[in-house]
Amino acid sequence: MPRVKAFLDCLGLALCDKARKPLAGVGRFGDSLLEVAKATLDYSHKELSANQLKPALADLTTISAPAFQERLTKLADGLARVHSIPFRQELIDYLTPMPGLVRRFLARPSDPAGTTAPEGLEIYKPEDLLLFLPPHAPRLKPGKEPKGLDDWKLSEPIGFGETSETWLAHNPADAAAPPVALKFVLDDEGVAAVNEQQKLFVDVFTLAEDTGVVPLQSVFLETVPPAIEYAHLAGYDLASLIWDWKWKYDSAKPEAALKLVRRIADIVGKAHAKGIVHRNLKPSNIRLHPTEGGKLTIWVCDFGWSQIASARSLVLGRSTPRPEQVRLTWRGAYSPLYASPQQTRKDAADPRDDVYALGVIWYQLLKRDPRAAAPIGHEWAEEFRSAGVTDAQARLLSSCLSTRPDKRPANAAELSDMLGNVPTGAASTSDGSRLIALKSRSAEHPIGSPSGGTHPSGPVSGGPRSSTKLGMPALLTAAAASPRTGYAGLPHLLNNSIGMTFALIAPGAFLMGSPEGESGRREHEGPQHEVRITKPYYLGVLSVTQGQFERVTGKNPAAFSRNHHGGSDHPVETLTWDAAAKFCERLSHHPDEQIHGRSYRLPTEAEWEYACRAGTATPFAFGDKITPKEVHYAAVGAFGKSGGQARTVAVGTLPANAFGLHDMHGNVQEWTHDWYDEYYYYDTPTDDPPGPLKGTMKVVRGGCFTLFGNDCRSAARRPHAPTSASNTVGFRVVLEVGR
Repeated sequence: MPRVKAFLDCLGLALCDKARKPLAGVGRFGDSLLEVAKATLDYSHKELSANQLKPALADLTTISAPAFQERLTKLADGLARVHSIPFRQELIDYLTPMPGLVRRFLARPSDPAGTTAPEGLEIYKPEDLLLFLPPHAPRLKPGKEPKGLDDWKLSEPIGFGETSETWLAHNPADAAAPPVALKFVLDDEGVAAVNEQQKLFVDVFTLAEDTGVVPLQSVFLETVPPAIEYAHLAGYDLASLIWDWKWKYDSAKPEAALKLVRRIADIVGKAHAKGIVHRNLKPSNIRLHPTEGGKLTIWVCDFGWSQIASARSLVLGRSTPRPEQVRLTWRGAYSPLYASPQQTRKDAADPRDDVYALGVIWYQLLKRDPRAAAPIGHEWAEEFRSAGVTDAQARLLSSCLSTRPDKRPANAAELSDMLGNVPTGAASTSDGSRLIALKSRSAEHPIGSPSGGTHPSGPVSGGPRSSTKLGMPALLTAAAASPRTGYAGLPHLLNNSIGMTFALIAPGAFLMGSPEGESGRREHEGPQHEVRITKPYYLGVLSVTQGQFERVTGKNPAAFSRNHHGGSDHPVETLTWDAAAKFCERLSHHPDEQIHGRSYRLPTEAEWEYACRAGTATPFAFGDKITPKEVHYAAVGAFGKSGGQARTVAVGTLPANAFGLHDMHGNVQEWTHDWYDEYYYYDTPTDDPPGPLKGTMKVVRGGCFTLFGNDCRSAARRPHAPTSASNTVGFRVVLEVGR
């Protein structure tokens, strides 16, 4: 297979160039994999003719294990002639799982075996190739199984995670025994959680006879590392189906999506009836098994381990390398995309956490994109009207995604009933209602039972598929980042795909509000109180400009436009709070931003003042007074005076504060996330205050070209009707580190 040889030669050279440290056991593979993917593509342009990379990957899926090992040995020998590779065996170990990994990604409804590359698959960017690369070398090896696994022998790795590794295992002593999936828990915190939550696993054993639940069969607590045994299910996961829809169709398939979500909700609802919450529902944990007549059965994986894995993922995500996060997002395995706000806050498990995740999955099925984050507001439905999404469907999906759990269906069974009663759009030959043929519930049967019972009796043969529990908050990458790094190794400055520049704001504490003696102080600026910002975030160096707003939304509402003494480099203004929030939503859903898992929002009032002060305690970031050389504001005030130019100026014209942020004290006021409450400072939490839960007015911060100096102070705050668009109010954006 010359194409396989050429591809492996390119990948081997790239690994020697870009991944020497992790291959030598120093550092993490995840830190290097994007560079490895880029170098591989660069080499392949020289070694493979046009459009041959996809066929090379397809060839890789059919090569026999002995032939592949022989090819890897020759590759290592050839590289040793031009490179110093003290990591020869490590290189071979890293590449060994590749045929299975590629096969599992390519498996889909039209090719369950995963041996062909779909026509719609494109491999032009490093991120495209990243999906086919192992995230690291397997930590376990066949023939070196931990003691205490009964008679199970490891066959091949089928899932990788920072805290776990999943292997297909067989029993050579019983040829009739179907293979199983053994999930090994590799980090100390995960091991401790498994031991602490033994009751959870005992409860999950009761699901073994429930239709659609992949059975938990054993938990090996005494092995090193501990292992969790599940029945192995042939087929592919829901992420593969979503990608297949994206590659094959040009529009949403709302009836097929509804049918799938209802069946998944029906399965999860049975667990809820027994008091068991999954809490890590996502496409990679939902398996589709092809049966006779082209029909499918649906199975939900990893009950028990799922609660532990999701909690660990949300914690570990702060340090997970970005390439790994990109891989997880594209594979429908990015846990934070599916975690409810309550789950993120570490509240107790609740069935409505699973309802929220089902809402995200439903939306991803409509988008035909496992990278899509939960939409904000209600305008999202307009995209799918022409495809047949009804108002009732949109309302139900939005209720699943409500930030308030009391607004969601109470559990998955209730959601399933509601889905069964929701009106559907007019049927058409292209509506997708016949894309999915599901077997009836009575035709589905459990595929196994706890160890000590009978062997699984259902669809347990065929090629391996991953059920690893992976999912981390996304870190950020720059289109053009500063080479300097700051807090937690993050870059000080970074740019996004539409040219917005962001400054890293590190965690810290400050006194929020103004002291009683400060000139110009208003009562709602007190009492002054300590606030701790506990997480880093990026804040726009500049207010959002008219050009940026128009590029994302296609509109420019500004009063000071090009024909009215302004222009594309002036701040956008004359927009409502909702318009600013929707800009953040649309920017988060921009394809080039979704690739990197970036999420945008308005800053909280506390985040805004912390960034404005930039480590100072004086009325202004520039000291006790301001001048027109520092701030664009108006007329005479207690702290200075200006010529009072009655319009905006181009952003960034005047100096930045110590955090590198321009125009925080002037030019335009800025919308914040928070509702306004005159007395909120009397009862605000110390850590990361989120603002009041409700209100009628929103808070705007900063000064503007119509305000005197005393109204431009760091502590100055004003209520503003969210529906009122003013030519003095714009906004700037937070780019989140994680979610």
